Amino acid sequence: YINKINKIYFEYQLKNKQPDIIHLTYFSEENFYSSRAKKIITEYDLIKEKFYQEKYKNQIEYKRLLFDKVDQIICISNNTKKDLEEKYSVNGSKISVVHLGVNKEKNFRERPLNIKPFILYVGSRERYKNFENTIKAYAQSDKLKLEFDFVCFGGGKFTKIEETLFKNFSLDRKQIHYFEGDELDLNFFYHKARIFIFPSLYEGFGIPLLEAMNMECPVICSNTSCFSEVANDAAIFFDPKDVESLKFKMEELIYDDQLLLDLKSRGHKNLKKYSWEKCAQETEQLYRKLV
Repeated sequence: YINKINKIYFEYQLKNKQPDIIHLTYFSEENFYSSRAKKIITEYDLIKEKFYQEKYKNQIEYKRLLFDKVDQIICISNNTKKDLEEKYSVNGSKISVVHLGVNKEKNFRERPLNIKPFILYVGSRERYKNFENTIKAYAQSDKLKLEFDFVCFGGGKFTKIEETLFKNFSLDRKQIHYFEGDELDLNFFYHKARIFIFPSLYEGFGIPLLEAMNMECPVICSNTSCFSEVANDAAIFFDPKDVESLKFKMEELIYDDQLLLDLKSRGHKNLKKYSWEKCAQETEQLYRKLV
């Protein structure tokens, strides 16, 4: 969101600084077209186009115009690049892929937990996140319910609809937990979890995959979107629309101590491919190429 004061300041800087490059990391109707600067936009994902097309139809049309005007588009994954080419018919030569990084700080804040060993879910639970199928898979597994709780971190407290969901699946409400906090708290839950599950139908990159690996938390995630690109061989994959597959894969992983250890090791190796330093260097190289 850009207010009027920021707009005035932005236009002032364009006139007086005469930048070589303008890099927008959001979609806002700024008047920068008259500038001679090279223009770059970052596209993170096509969530609005895939799941909320009617709600954001004006922004989607604006993006279509913007993609025609800019000199270069940065996508945060090859999967986002593919989606962009398909949805907006953007020429692939105009797109550069620059993977995001991850904070590799391992410190965490201890906190008392009076719960069973647990499965961890992190972040928003809106529809494309596939939370309902995840809870359904957990509810259908007598083994998991007997020995493991289910923890959600962040994303807001449970809604009335979600409470009804738990009730409809006959879940013991004492086994479903919600916590929130900062990065130190999140690291603690990654550190303590038996496994981390990332069941989304779609993501642009999926930083939580790498956050979990950083804290040596075994990962199980969807086999769609960018997940295999980012996680590589350091995760167990399942069909996010197949509840039985999800349940089976969770049970397969959570009771296999050797597989859990292997995933921790693979996660450590996979992390070496991603850093904010590498992200910055590749972005700088793109700037130099453009000017």
